[in-house]
Amino acid sequence: MKASLASYFTFEASKDLPIHRWLYYKEAYSPQIVHHFISYFNAKESVFDPFTGIGTTPLTSKSLGLHSTGIDISPLAVFASRTKCENYSQKDAEEAGSELKSLFKERREPDFRWDFELFSPRRFFSKRNYNDICFLREKIEQMENQKVGSLFLLALLSALPQSGFFIKDGGVLRLERSKRAMPVKEAFKKKAKQILHDIESSPIQGPTPEVHLADARTYSGENHEIFITSPPYLNNIDYSKVYGLELSLLSMEKDASLQMRKEALRSFITKNARQPEPPEEAGGAARRIPIAGQYFSDMEKVLQNLYKSTEKGGALIVGNAVLQGEHIEVDRILGEIGNRIGFEYEIPLWMERIADVKPAKLKVRESAVVFRK
Repeated sequence: MKASLASYFTFEASKDLPIHRWLYYKEAYSPQIVHHFISYFNAKESVFDPFTGIGTTPLTSKSLGLHSTGIDISPLAVFASRTKCENYSQKDAEEAGSELKSLFKERREPDFRWDFELFSPRRFFSKRNYNDICFLREKIEQMENQKVGSLFLLALLSALPQSGFFIKDGGVLRLERSKRAMPVKEAFKKKAKQILHDIESSPIQGPTPEVHLADARTYSGENHEIFITSPPYLNNIDYSKVYGLELSLLSMEKDASLQMRKEALRSFITKNARQPEPPEEAGGAARRIPIAGQYFSDMEKVLQNLYKSTEKGGALIVGNAVLQGEHIEVDRILGEIGNRIGFEYEIPLWMERIADVKPAKLKVRESAVVFRK
């Protein structure tokens, strides 16, 4: 076990890294993981990430001079990844700086009214902050320079948690009226200035990654040397809800999160979901617990796709699960499914974490499952 490297399974090490830090995403891993596995497989050409999240794999691959492709079912993930992986000129930075100085000079009541499928965003923001968010979103939508608009939109999305009366608590957004909410203007400007500073002082040069909105179970694109990725964990957390405010503001559509939920890999309970026959490697738990059967059925399709589309194999960062009192060894099961498909697998890197499941807290593994062809 390499505990020092396994600690990079989280986003913590990315919080202060230029460009990586533009959007806080708890579920992401850090670039050290990507460095390690590119070296581990001696990859020289290209990397694929079928669950690209906020772009850690393609952005790190770019910094190392490798071509890469990232896909995700989440429009928020695709937008964040594209924005972070884009090349920006000095002219872009200067124009963004000029826009930022004048952005609030002509403040007015916006025509745009922000809404979200599960509840009104007004519930989680002061009246002033809600109106400022709508004002900024409308202004950004009207910008002629799309690169500058994307940078400002990412800054606005990043500012939402600091400026609202809510906390992302596990799989839910929890109202927290006692929380100190920053003024949107202040939070937005702080993040926008950080982004512009990173562009000017720490640009990442290299091949621009391709990032697409696509499903890892069915995507067919060009082949790559290796994959480095982390699928949704089998933890019953619906990320379309956790990031629902950001999704709805990004798209300016009330039901954006609902659409993502319909298309996402099934790692959480959904209504009227068809119960498939789970892979034999998943065992009895997958038959007793529908969500587990759905998850492993979907992941089997992902692994089949990865076997066809990569030359050497790759690494999958996953966490084991405790559902309905049963400990499910997700890493081992996925490894055995991959083995049947044609991969050889091993679990060379892992660490223990605590699953807070009532009536007790249990230790479970978070692992890197390595697949070789």
